[in-house]
Amino acid sequence: MLVLLGGALIHAVACGGAPAAPAPTIVRITPSVRVAAGAVNGVLIERNGKSIAIYGDPSANPPAVEAVLFTHYRRDVAWAGQAQILGGAKAIIPAAEADMFLKTDAYWETYWTTRFNDYKQQSSRVLRHSLDEATGVRGGEAWKWEGLSFEVMDTPGYTRGAVSYLFQLDGKRIGCVGDLIYGDGKFLDLFSLQDAIPATKEDGYHGYAARAADVIASLRRIAAWNPDLLIPARGPVITDPRAAIEKLIARLQAVFASHFANDALRWYRGDEKIALQAARVLGERRVAWMPMAETMQPLPKWVAAYGNSRVIISDRGAAFLIDCGGPRQLDAVKTMQREGRFKKLEGLYITHYHNDHTAHAQNTADEFSCPVYACAEMRDILENPGAYRMPALTPNAIRKIKATADGETRRWHEYEMTFTYFPGQTIYHGGLRVKRDGGETIFFIGDSFSPTGIDDYCLLNRNFFEPEKGFGHCLEVLRRMEPGYLLVNQHIAPAFRFSPAQLDSMIENWTKRKQLMAELFPFDDVNFGVDEQWARFYPYGSEVRAGQEIELQVVILNHSPSTQTFRVTPHLPNGWTTSGEQRVLPLASRKEGAVSFRVRPPPDWRGPATITADVSFGPWDFREWAEAVVMVK
Repeated sequence: MLVLLGGALIHAVACGGAPAAPAPTIVRITPSVRVAAGAVNGVLIERNGKSIAIYGDPSANPPAVEAVLFTHYRRDVAWAGQAQILGGAKAIIPAAEADMFLKTDAYWETYWTTRFNDYKQQSSRVLRHSLDEATGVRGGEAWKWEGLSFEVMDTPGYTRGAVSYLFQLDGKRIGCVGDLIYGDGKFLDLFSLQDAIPATKEDGYHGYAARAADVIASLRRIAAWNPDLLIPARGPVITDPRAAIEKLIARLQAVFASHFANDALRWYRGDEKIALQAARVLGERRVAWMPMAETMQPLPKWVAAYGNSRVIISDRGAAFLIDCGGPRQLDAVKTMQREGRFKKLEGLYITHYHNDHTAHAQNTADEFSCPVYACAEMRDILENPGAYRMPALTPNAIRKIKATADGETRRWHEYEMTFTYFPGQTIYHGGLRVKRDGGETIFFIGDSFSPTGIDDYCLLNRNFFEPEKGFGHCLEVLRRMEPGYLLVNQHIAPAFRFSPAQLDSMIENWTKRKQLMAELFPFDDVNFGVDEQWARFYPYGSEVRAGQEIELQVVILNHSPSTQTFRVTPHLPNGWTTSGEQRVLPLASRKEGAVSFRVRPPPDWRGPATITADVSFGPWDFREWAEAVVMVK
């Protein structure tokens, strides 16, 4: 099979008979407790000839048990217990997450529309189908079985309502803590922690890995229980819990101290609020904030500001618009024309795909019969937004984007315009440098920086570390620019500029943060821990007629420094058919490729369907990791 993706020809091998993931390794923890260590750690507890499981069992044919105890709702873990539940086992779930187990069918019914304009940033790795029934447990309660008492402890963090199960057996104090920790003081990822901060009235989009504070508080409660062993949902059994917990807390705090030092949100929220948010994770540790950049106001007379749009005005009666996210901005441009500020709008440039910069772009292009420009890397998400799962995504597609190459330069009246790929606030982001003949140079940077630093507070935007292009690349672009330029973030009234010392400081801090994250994550590259969509379906959302076959791709970005072979296995709803059960994709380091599946719904299917895929490579086996939503008409 040959798949063409982004101009690169990738060879994907169809492997209907390819070897499955290796069988789990059985580890005896105590005479009564064993772990089936695989994609998930299946904890089997045996007593009086009976047995229960915590997390489930990753085996192809899991043993029958009386009950499965789930620590959190995420389907990339909860899948391991579903076969045993179907076999008659009771489901024990966190009461705080009952809807995510028992009402997931309703979740997917509304998700077709709620996935757009999303600022909550909660994981959609939800079970494809609801459980029929379950018993909810809360922190402070005890679940009893065969003379054993399992203490339930609220341990929010990896999910909002997660719990841990603590018990004593065979002379050992054992804690099953879900994804609260991985191995010797590590953590699987930060993007799963993105959330609102009610105490400071911060929304989920701006809450940088906000549940890290919950992780730390939960870890301290676990440590106070003084366990001998921790068995997480994934990763090795932890034989020195106190040391591992201390390492993880210190590593999280180091990463967050680095983040807050250059936090762009400080400009918008103020020092007091950001200090409160930092203290949730750092305690009394002070943040070494970078001094604010130099600001300049008003803007040059040839730039007009309306909301988060900017209009460049030519002496010859032409105008060029940068971003248009709402009707107010469109009305303002129309008013400018009526008042004679310009005669013709000759172009619209989009800095990034977020809805507050794009929702009315096509309306504007239609109103003024002008072309829409954007960097080539952003073209597809603008023309096909429903094919992606990204924060603040508009459903309003833009037609016929004029894609620009990185570094492309054009003359527009008395201006020289340089188009750039500028993957700052999001991977799908560009910048426009405009130099007026004999005058100023302004770099329109979208939302990538504020006078206080880097706009990376939403991890779901996909901010990469070197050697891949992200904020490190953007900082180097700024450092190479000719002195005297101004930066314009359309959400900020004044223009601003960083000093060479400030740029050096941010680059040094960004480089250090990568090193800190290398200690925090268990992967061979930190980007796996910050990029939720290193494996994703394309298109993410699609519409199809009942009985019609469509093609879905699973797109993989290999962040690893070495070549990896990825195995992709799809999971379809009952009655659906597919062209193959598994695909194998070898990918060189830092390369992106895809495998494809042709899927078909049954003739009588109507409404939404959720399709998932397992993705494994090297030592990693992520079950039901990626998803696509298909609306059958």
